[in-house]
Order: sequence, then C-alpha cells, then structure tokens
Amino acid sequence: MIVLAMRDHPGIYRVNPASSNWEWAALLVFAAEIASVHLFAGMLRLTTPVDKPRPAPGQAYLIAARAASPLWASAIVLAIPSLAALVAVHLLAHFVALRTLYRDIRRELQIGGDLEALHVTYMVYSVAVVLWIPLMVMIFVSVAQA
Repeated sequence: MIVLAMRDHPGIYRVNPASSNWEWAALLVFAAEIASVHLFAGMLRLTTPVDKPRPAPGQAYLIAARAASPLWASAIVLAIPSLAALVAVHLLAHFVALRTLYRDIRRELQIGGDLEALHVTYMVYSVAVVLWIPLMVMIFVSVAQA
C-alpha cells in the first residue's frame, strides 16, 4: 500500500516521489511489522506478573498478532488520497490495538486487577512505539520535499 500511495498521490503526504525507492521503504516497514510482533511477544513474556504463569511462546505470539492486526489493516486507508483519513484511521487502529491487547492480557493471562493489566499492556505497547517512532521519522525526513 505504501508503494501505491506514493506513486499515485505523493503530494497529499508532502513527500517527493522521486526522492526514494518506495519498494525499499515498504520492505523496511514490513520488517518492522514482523519485528514489532516479536518484540510484543517477548515483552509480554517478560512483564507478566510474578504471581501469574508466564505465557507460552505460542500464546504470547498469538496475543501479539491479534493486537497488531488492526494496525496492519489500517494500511488500506493509504489507497484514499487524504491525510486526514490516514491520521483518523490510524489513531482508531491504535485505540483498537490497545483495547485488544488489554482484553487479551486480562483473559489469556487471567490477570484480575485493572491496574496490573494496564501496566502490562502499556509496557508491551511501549516497545512498539520505541521501534516505530524513529523508523517513521527516518523515512519521512529522508523523503520530505525541500
């Protein structure tokens, strides 16, 4: 979707379409998506409360993939030439991802306390934020129009 959006309507996103090889940027974003699921699952196993059993690796990856799926689906909005639609859908996807992660953590890990479940949710989600913010800054600074 990145390649399609940057070839069809790059002016909407205020980037120079000739300044970058969008196939490589799309590949970098795909690799970051795979890495973020791995980091989600790893952090989920590390931040599980001491009095609860640690999730199995498969269970941790399942929770991580379910939480990331709204963010993957939000890429469809790149087909619409609107920056406002992209921002709105992406913010909604983050909300749905956080809610899915929180509910899965409570249900799958049987964490009863709201505060404890919120702590695990934010610790897991913060790893992805630390990965994605520098990546997006790097991509958009390198392709910004002068």
